[in-house]
Amino acid sequence: LVLTFCLGCQTTPRADYGELTERISAGEEVSVADLRSQFLVRDDLPQQLERLTELEAQALELVEDEPLKLGSIGSAILDTYYASLTGHYVLTRFYEHVESAEAAAPHQQWLDKIRADMREQGDGSREKPFPAMTSVEAQMFAISQDMSPVGSMYQSGDEIPFSLLLQAKPADAPIVTMNFDLTSIYQAERMDLGETEADFTPFSLIGMLAKRNDTAAQAAIGTFLASQGRITDAIDWLKASSRRGNLLANSILARIYWEQAGAATDEATRDAALAEVLENYLHAIALGSTDAMYALGVLYLNGHYGEENQASGVTLLNQAAELDFPDAAVFLGHLYYSGEGVERNLDTAAEYYIQAAALGSANARHAYARFLLDPETPQGADPRIIDWLEELADERDDANAMVLLGNLYARGEAATQNPRKAVGFYKKAVKTQPQNATIVNEVAWTLTVSDFEEIRRIRYAVKIMDKLMTNDDIARRRPEYLDTWAATHAANGDFDRAVELQREALSVAEAEEFADVREILETHLQLFIDQQTITERAP
Repeated sequence: LVLTFCLGCQTTPRADYGELTERISAGEEVSVADLRSQFLVRDDLPQQLERLTELEAQALELVEDEPLKLGSIGSAILDTYYASLTGHYVLTRFYEHVESAEAAAPHQQWLDKIRADMREQGDGSREKPFPAMTSVEAQMFAISQDMSPVGSMYQSGDEIPFSLLLQAKPADAPIVTMNFDLTSIYQAERMDLGETEADFTPFSLIGMLAKRNDTAAQAAIGTFLASQGRITDAIDWLKASSRRGNLLANSILARIYWEQAGAATDEATRDAALAEVLENYLHAIALGSTDAMYALGVLYLNGHYGEENQASGVTLLNQAAELDFPDAAVFLGHLYYSGEGVERNLDTAAEYYIQAAALGSANARHAYARFLLDPETPQGADPRIIDWLEELADERDDANAMVLLGNLYARGEAATQNPRKAVGFYKKAVKTQPQNATIVNEVAWTLTVSDFEEIRRIRYAVKIMDKLMTNDDIARRRPEYLDTWAATHAANGDFDRAVELQREALSVAEAEEFADVREILETHLQLFIDQQTITERAP
């Protein structure tokens, strides 16, 4: 993308790369964007980029432990490409080490300019990655901000043919994930080989880099092979990547071995696979992966490593939650809510739900709303839940959030009771996801059977259930949905149809998996036979 843009710029006369570096030497102001664009249209770009990559790789090897060797390498990097973040960072480190603040200052200024330019062009997301000339520059972007790269993988997409996903660990904070656009490397390699786009693809480049022991390429190939079912080859590539401290490779290996454990037909094979899962998650945890803390914590709690290790699951979840991993906080909230594996404590459960909800977790916001709506968990009003759910509803079209907002306004929890608003949110949820059987069923049930008569909308309820059950064969085979459908017809006075549908629900519920609902279905059937409707606390 960067190269395409810059090639278009050639129609406007402008200084070439050599002229720009001469201006810098003369003390003139030159922008990072101009240096980058003119470097990318050099006739000898493949050779220059290859030299830059080699020099930056040397700098990366020396940056932590041998700062005295960085002076000559940094100068050589800037001689090749003056807008190299790596070059200015290592020269800043060198001059600071020899206590020459005056010599370090201009390199620090350029370092700040380059980082500012990268942030101006991207935000580090997959959709808007930071621009980077090389993969080392991407790593140095993290290192220059006191973060340690701990995982990486190359990616390819329609909009950006070649990019790097990088995970980096700040000293006392959760791992940060960033994406970098490396289109320049892909275009330079293609130019150097004289290949067409059909002959030389991003996957060709990833293969070349993997053979050069590039850990991000090895992880990418291993992941691709795993997706194709070539598990043995995938494991080989991922193990090669993990040996160089790539936690992404460890995480993927853990998932592969977990699938093998689930598919194992004998105990020895299963135990061997579980041992590999444990080893890989522990490696990832050692590198700071909160995902691995959470995943292994859940495995411990579910007893996959014996009852004696279940308490370690809570410890790992706490460790992840302390690093603001929302899924871990939500899980802990569930544990303290239910009293499973820990002593039941509703105050502690609320604290974990609130922590995860404040971090933006939709799952946490849903769970906290249900927690507040539970009549057995008196916590007092928390108006924040209204703001959190409305944010989900407005920004993500979250139908579940809309239903929960309806429930909160219907019950007057965390907000003044408002039947009009409640019904409005229920209808908005159905309009947002009219084919979501769970949403339609919940709304129809509430608006049919609620003991709060002001929110009942029986004609609307039967209308949306008729439409759902006529068009959704899967829903038609669920007894709970048939039960709601029957209830809506009973509420509208059509008891013959209600009885017919309830008998259909009981017929479907003959399967063993529905044994726990048959008694309720039979009770409702008798009500309809007696021409009575259902009323209960809902929501």
